[in-house]
Amino acid sequence: MKWFERFYTKEKWVKKSAEIEGNLYDRLKEIASYELDASVNKLIDACIDEFEMGDKVIIYKKEKGEIDVARSIIVRESIYKKLEEMRVKYGISISKLINISIRDGLNKYDQTKKDQARKK
Repeated sequence: MKWFERFYTKEKWVKKSAEIEGNLYDRLKEIASYELDASVNKLIDACIDEFEMGDKVIIYKKEKGEIDVARSIIVRESIYKKLEEMRVKYGISISKLINISIRDGLNKYDQTKKDQARKK
């Protein structure tokens, strides 16, 4: 990978409010604080960017006692457009799409870390 391939092309960032599950947000804060050189907003943006819904929609059951907290998030304009397109196509709220993409992204992140640990 070339050094400049590590960065996105400049684009406008959009500020929106979304209800995010507390455990998902806490996990993102932990990763941003101790593991990766990225903000929580950039981690959310990256999770949504990589997320592909496909034909099979997976809605996760929320853990008992888990609450959603309204958060202000900032994502790239192209990512917000992607969310809007998925909202229209699947009839799922943007907040739910964000939670699904974060959960999917965290699952992939955790699996990759497990695979790397096995190789060592």
